[in-house]
Amino acid sequence: MKTINNLIEKIRIKINDTSALEFSDDELLSYIHNGLSSLEMILLSNRVKFNITLLHSPLNTCPVPDDLLEIHKIIIDNMIIPLKNEYDNNFGYFILNNSIVLPNHNADIYYIKEFDRYGVDDEINLPSSYIDYLYLYTVIKALSRLEFNMDKEEKELLQLSNMIIKTTLSKYGSYPLQRDNRFAL
Repeated sequence: MKTINNLIEKIRIKINDTSALEFSDDELLSYIHNGLSSLEMILLSNRVKFNITLLHSPLNTCPVPDDLLEIHKIIIDNMIIPLKNEYDNNFGYFILNNSIVLPNHNADIYYIKEFDRYGVDDEINLPSSYIDYLYLYTVIKALSRLEFNMDKEEKELLQLSNMIIKTTLSKYGSYPLQRDNRFAL
C-alpha cells in the first residue's frame, strides 16, 4: 500500500523538485486534496456509484452526516423513498436545517461518502486508478503554477477527467464501477 509521502516523493521526481525547494509538502498535499474533490465531482456528475455508506435512523429526523456528498437512496419498510418535491404533497424525505427529515421512522439511509482526506504519513486506501489520477492532477497543478499557463492546465485537467471516467467505467478496467442505470454514457 502506498502512503501520501510515497506519492509526494513520486510527484517531486516528475516536477523536478526532489530537494523540496519549490514546493512544500503542505502545498502538494493541498493539490492532492483538491484532486480528491475534483475526483468526487467527476464521479458524481457521471452518476457513478462509489463509496456508499449505510446510516440507520430509528427516528423521523437524522442529522446530515459531515461526510455526505449525496444521498443515494433511503429505504423504509423495504420501499425506496423519493426526495419530496416542494410543490407536491407526496410522501418523501427532505433536508431542512442540516437534518434529513423522513416520512417515517426506522429508515436505512444510503449515502455517497466523500473520500478521506489524508495527512502526509497516512496510507492511501484508494484504487490504483484513483491514485494515478491524484498523481497526474497534482503534477499538472504544480507544473501549471511554475508555468502560469491556465489554458494548458484546463485542457490537461479535462483530458485527465475523461481518462478517469473511461477507466473507472470500463468493465475491463482495474477497478470497474457501476453507473446508475438511469444514465447512459
